[in-house]
Amino acid sequence: MTTQTTKYHELADELFDIQQELLDLLDRARGLIRQAPEMTYQRADAYWLAHAVMAITRDHQYLGGSMVTMDETIAEIVAAAKAEADEVAAT
Repeated sequence: MTTQTTKYHELADELFDIQQELLDLLDRARGLIRQAPEMTYQRADAYWLAHAVMAITRDHQYLGGSMVTMDETIAEIVAAAKAEADEVAAT
């Protein structure tokens, strides 16, 4: 594996870890906001919580989504690493 390919894999791994942390923190925020008045919780869940989750992943219960998610960015980096590794192997 080339240095650039390794760098891409490390980058994707780090982004995946951050993604998981973000999702965990959003779950934590959702749990906290559930203790607020019902309308406050519903508005948060329908707006800012939904927007944040939809920007990170397509794996959610909301209707709609982001044009490009963090999942897709990570997948693009992994694909670039694979393409580079395949190119090096072919030479």
